[in-house]
Amino acid sequence: MYEGYKKLNKDEYREFESWIQNNNQELYENKIAYEVRWKEDEYYYVKLCDETIYTINDILLDIHQGLV
Repeated sequence: MYEGYKKLNKDEYREFESWIQNNNQELYENKIAYEVRWKEDEYYYVKLCDETIYTINDILLDIHQGLV
């Protein structure tokens, strides 16, 4: 059901949103969008709609390396 989505907990999703806000202009210029689904289990499922420039794993790597 969530094929292609990355499962994030609340804290990881909060960091993802922060990264998105900090890089919003570049994402907008490159027309990169993302989709989020969530369930009552308090996990977020995130998927980039176009991964030609960034992948979700690239973003998460930036976050974990402190490049927010």
